[in-house]
Amino acid sequence: MAENAPVFAGSIPGNYHKYLVPLVFDVYAIELAAMVAVPNDGAVLELACGTGVVTRHLRASLPGTARLMATDFNPGMLEISQDQLSAVDGIEFQVADGTDLPFEDASFDAIVCQFGIMFFPDKAQGYGEAMRVLKPGGRLYFSVWDAIEHNGLFKSTHEAAMALSSDITFMAMPFSYSDISTIKAALELAGFRGMDITVQPRESQADNVNDIVMGIVEGSPLAAELETQGLFEAGREAVAAALTTALGDGPITVPMQAIVFAATKPM
Repeated sequence: MAENAPVFAGSIPGNYHKYLVPLVFDVYAIELAAMVAVPNDGAVLELACGTGVVTRHLRASLPGTARLMATDFNPGMLEISQDQLSAVDGIEFQVADGTDLPFEDASFDAIVCQFGIMFFPDKAQGYGEAMRVLKPGGRLYFSVWDAIEHNGLFKSTHEAAMALSSDITFMAMPFSYSDISTIKAALELAGFRGMDITVQPRESQADNVNDIVMGIVEGSPLAAELETQGLFEAGREAVAAALTTALGDGPITVPMQAIVFAATKPM
């Protein structure tokens, strides 16, 4: 997975956590964590935990005696997660590849992944690994973004960046895995059954355009793409101008939309 992984390094993880998490991730994290139910002695694996937004809500909603293992492929993101949650008991952290999990068969009662599956280079392998490490009757809970047309902040950002260079393509990636029938078929092929699928329109809110730019541009791998092209400042200014034209300077409320899946490993 390493050669295909988005770049979350340098200042990106910190900006991601400070600006992007409250902008778009926290509302979905609260709802996803609330879906997860395991026995008092159960075990939960979180994949692509990022800076720990879902992890925090999971630990608060799970039984105190349940085990929670939070993993991410990117050490920089995981480091911030550990730092943010250092005072919270009952969380284990480990660097792990979601397509090659370092865990025994039938180890977990639930697996949770918020907005991470679309970055797996081999999604079938990822679903196969989830099936392998889940206990019979265990559940896989995950969310993906709906198409970019339903997520205006990112659509405007993508268009502004592409106007500078057609080689700046990252912003399309998080929204490239949204076809429900395709995802459902892949889950079924891996052996999952008993699926619940919901489309979740919500709203993202920010006090001003600068906070959005700090999150979307400087808190994502888009920053690395722009830097590589020598277009970081130009890209930042272009995105800020496009968002200000479309939305005003703030306060800002914009629709966003995700799709949430829950699938069961048969007994």
